[in-house]
Amino acid sequence: MKDSVNEVVRILLVDDEPRNLDALESILDSSGCTLVRAQTADEALFAILHNDFAAIVLDIKMPGTDGLELAKLIKQRKRSEHVPILFLTAHSMDEKQVVHAYGVGGADFLSKPINPDVLRSKVAVFANLFRTTRALASAVEALNAEVAERQNAQELLRLAKEQLETRVVERTAELARANQEVRDNEERLRLALAVAQVATWEWDLTTGKMRWSADPEVVFGFPPGAFGPDSRISHAVHPDDIGVPEAALQRAASTGNFEAEYRAVRPDGSIVWIADRGRIVHDSNSNSTRILGVSVDLSKRKLAERSLRSELAERKRLEDTLRESDRRKDEFLATLAHELRNPLAPVRYSLKVLAVKDPATMEYKRAMDIVERQTQHMSRLIEELIDVNRISRNALELRKEPVELARIIAAAVETNHALIEQYGLELALAIPSEPIYLDADPVRLAQAFSNLLNNAAKYSKRAEGTGGISLTAKQEGSTAVIRVQDVGIGIDPALLAGVFEMFTQVGRSIGQSEGGLGIGLSLAKRLVEMHGGTIEALSEGIGKGSEFIVRLPVRETVRQDLSSAAHSSGPRQPLTRRRILIADDNPDVVESFEVMLRMYGHEVYTAFDGMEALEKAEQVLPDVIVLDLGMPRLNGYETARRIRERPWSREIVLIAITGWGNDNDKRRSSEAGFNVHLVKPVDATRILECLDARQTKSEKLHRTEQRF
Repeated sequence: MKDSVNEVVRILLVDDEPRNLDALESILDSSGCTLVRAQTADEALFAILHNDFAAIVLDIKMPGTDGLELAKLIKQRKRSEHVPILFLTAHSMDEKQVVHAYGVGGADFLSKPINPDVLRSKVAVFANLFRTTRALASAVEALNAEVAERQNAQELLRLAKEQLETRVVERTAELARANQEVRDNEERLRLALAVAQVATWEWDLTTGKMRWSADPEVVFGFPPGAFGPDSRISHAVHPDDIGVPEAALQRAASTGNFEAEYRAVRPDGSIVWIADRGRIVHDSNSNSTRILGVSVDLSKRKLAERSLRSELAERKRLEDTLRESDRRKDEFLATLAHELRNPLAPVRYSLKVLAVKDPATMEYKRAMDIVERQTQHMSRLIEELIDVNRISRNALELRKEPVELARIIAAAVETNHALIEQYGLELALAIPSEPIYLDADPVRLAQAFSNLLNNAAKYSKRAEGTGGISLTAKQEGSTAVIRVQDVGIGIDPALLAGVFEMFTQVGRSIGQSEGGLGIGLSLAKRLVEMHGGTIEALSEGIGKGSEFIVRLPVRETVRQDLSSAAHSSGPRQPLTRRRILIADDNPDVVESFEVMLRMYGHEVYTAFDGMEALEKAEQVLPDVIVLDLGMPRLNGYETARRIRERPWSREIVLIAITGWGNDNDKRRSSEAGFNVHLVKPVDATRILECLDARQTKSEKLHRTEQRF
């Protein structure tokens, strides 16, 4: 058994004379070491076999096996090969004997008579060395044990990882089976809800409003309007149970589950017990945003319990329904944007003027300005409709500039002039002669006022004895106040809070509906707020008209050159005469482009499908090719790809014209080889502006390269 650092340190004393051993013990008695005596070589070897020694004090001259031979035997043993040996001798040793003594393992020599202090000193050194060696051995042993323990931990970790991976695979399979079960239960749940007349709902904790899968007033036997504009049953809760839903909401904040049972009082005084069950939904920041749940008449509890077998399935169904609804809304708006590019009411009105007026008259010039401005205006608005997500995030880009309020209102009036005239209405304007300046995007803000006028016109035409629509503007301190007022069908005051919600046409019956998506007022509100303003709706009730009040911050400092910002509509001169090929399957479009481009001095060629465009391009080698993407025989994409395969097409500018203008459409046209992507309606001036811009950019780049 090995000695530890704190155990005794043994010194082996070997001498054939007992008196010498007695003397050695006397000298080393104070060393703190355990002294072991041996008078023969056999006794010494036996002691070494059973003990570990810090040192051996060995007399060289002994009968039989002398000290040198014994030292040799000691060093041959694995256990004692490193034990230092201190030889004692009473005779002088020659150099050969000394070398021999060191060769058999001697560490030092002491001559008799022995100096006690020297002996004690040397033994103390050997003892300390022994203790240090044993301490290091213990440290190494502990380190090895720690290494082994870590290796064992790593092995356990590896096994745990393998088990975890196996569990993940098993869990994935379980989830797949669970998803299948959820899908199987969806139809059963829908049928159960219909049979049990259970109403599911979503409670927005931010606004306090609730959305229902069915009319809750019908489900629970209440008359219309009993639950208020936010559809909350709490409006009809029994006075003694008013605190029940609030207490349930507080509990749900910690448990995540909303559970409440309470009484509701119908207008006739009858009582209905209602049970609510729901679960809180959190956003990515762990904030409680809404509650998804169901409400049921407790008299039908047995039927309701069968419909509530899977709360998780109901939640997933509701979320999938919302995602599908959002997807269909995006597709519908994109399709609507494409279809609305042609029926531009102001353009039609202006074309009627152009048909009867002489080109030299101011009316003719004004009609031309309207056509150009409204075409650009509507094109930009339609671009925004395509990306409804950007509208929902208030991510519309404003191009602000110092602008006079009267100019913005004039643009809005111009947009709705034909509609107001069509309905036989009169528009009364009251705008101060002193200009009011705003820091605004004139197109976006005109769009907001246009939507308000459009709304007023649509719901005023059936009001008998009406004086029409009025728009007034004035400055109150640092705020511009604009009021759009009509005396039409009005709005129920209880529904005013929702008038600016997306896809809402509140207070309009089927007989009064004027169509539309219900985004006009919502978009007007968002645009006004993006300009730092506010908008509110007022109405005294059905049949008493409506009023919309817009408040906007007035610009404090005004640029002096605002009056020179009007756009010139006179003829333009191209930077360069070009050969231009126009390809479109619509003859009217081709003819209008051809006439206008020739007026500007360009050499124009035409084609009516992709194959003809390809053949013409081979013949005339144009500088510019304008392709409609929806041509027969060979569409614009394929025509562009084939042109780009020709060696002569390297310097040709390809311009795509299409009714679609989202990012994916632009990416496709770029991949086909087009340099420019224009969204209809497009006129010749727009094409030339793109070419001039490219030429100017190229010339600047060329001058820069020359400087370097």
